[in-house]
Amino acid sequence: MKPSQHRLGDRVVWQLGRASQQSQRLIRQHLAAADAKSQHYHVLASLADDGEAAQAPLADRIAFDRSDLVTLLDELEQFGYVLRRTDPADRRRNIVGITGKGEKALAEMDKLIFAAEADLLEPLNQADRRTLLRLLGRLVED
Repeated sequence: MKPSQHRLGDRVVWQLGRASQQSQRLIRQHLAAADAKSQHYHVLASLADDGEAAQAPLADRIAFDRSDLVTLLDELEQFGYVLRRTDPADRRRNIVGITGKGEKALAEMDKLIFAAEADLLEPLNQADRRTLLRLLGRLVED
């Protein structure tokens, strides 16, 4: 069935959902070319942008299941992208921080995400892209 033939094909929520699915597919595709996952990106971006954190607050901050985050951190630590250290205030907790290698990997992932965005927005001219970004921003303002 063509999207325009779907019962919700003329509704904004339907088209936004489809655009979101397409953007996520393109991001996964581009990141996979660098053996990265979008979850890796979320962890590294949060650590770079918001600073180091204990594992549980980090999971909450990026809305990841805590046990899933442990697996991701194990992977990122193997790559040398993050470093876990014992919290001196509570030796039962680990503090996670991004490494220099992780910062470099994050910058490369940014480029891949920008490429995915360019693929997604290819049908739009620059003026349409600016308008779309402005309108989406209005929809999600806090």
